[in-house]
Amino acid sequence: MWLADTTFIIDLVNNDEGAVKMAQIIDRMHSVVFISAITIQEYLRGIYYLFGNKLNQIDKKLSKAEGDLARFSGLELNYNVAKAAAKIDADLTRKGEQIGYADVLIGATAQFYQLTILTRNDKHFQKIPDLKIDIY
Repeated sequence: MWLADTTFIIDLVNNDEGAVKMAQIIDRMHSVVFISAITIQEYLRGIYYLFGNKLNQIDKKLSKAEGDLARFSGLELNYNVAKAAAKIDADLTRKGEQIGYADVLIGATAQFYQLTILTRNDKHFQKIPDLKIDIY
């Protein structure tokens, strides 16, 4: 099972060839793809950035975005995920290999729930030890 990174969701919505092919493979396997609360926040934040001041469009865009996200099973950010993320962040900082905190939280979510990250942006995720990554 997978945990889709925000990049995968955006690419899938934008009909990126690699993301669409990966989604088709997953569909044929009848597997579940999860998303983290962080991905939900990042995706919806993008809608607010793009359309938040366009009152005639924001409700429609949010409704579509929520429909996009509803295809996936959402995972909560809980105490155990936050604790794992704190350790990952501290370890990476000590090594001088910091990554964005959103990616730390997404990676910690994947590790805690024993999922494989689904992304094309493996540069940051590769720095998290023992994280399983599928690149499309």
